[in-house]
Amino acid sequence: MIQTVDDLAQLPDDELLPCLGALRSAIHEAKRQHAEALRERLIPESSTFAFHSFNWRPRGAQRFNIPIQLSPETPIDELSVRASARDALKELSIFCIEDLSAISEQELLKEVAIGPKTLGRLREVLSRVGLDFLPNPNPQVSQT
Repeated sequence: MIQTVDDLAQLPDDELLPCLGALRSAIHEAKRQHAEALRERLIPESSTFAFHSFNWRPRGAQRFNIPIQLSPETPIDELSVRASARDALKELSIFCIEDLSAISEQELLKEVAIGPKTLGRLREVLSRVGLDFLPNPNPQVSQT
């Protein structure tokens, strides 16, 4: 929970801007709700706006939704990727994390449903189980 400026100062640099953006949105929503309550006379006209605390978690942890216990046998269905990306992986005969290590990043990016963000998520998953993609067949093509 973010209650003080010191709480914000303790965030890692890569989490600070997303947290501040979410805080700004939360403040705007709280102000909107306060104004609506005043209009509908749900609170006295003399009520001043107050915003005391803010709960926030890094989006990365929520967005990836990676299970805590990963193994090479973990099915790709347990990973948080778009359904279209999951279908594209299955078309490539990739059904578990270990199967990802049998294909290169370059080959995956040829699939319309798999973009750089999805590739980054898959790279993180492979890394967490000690695996990696096959080297790109054409080393001239840069990785994302």
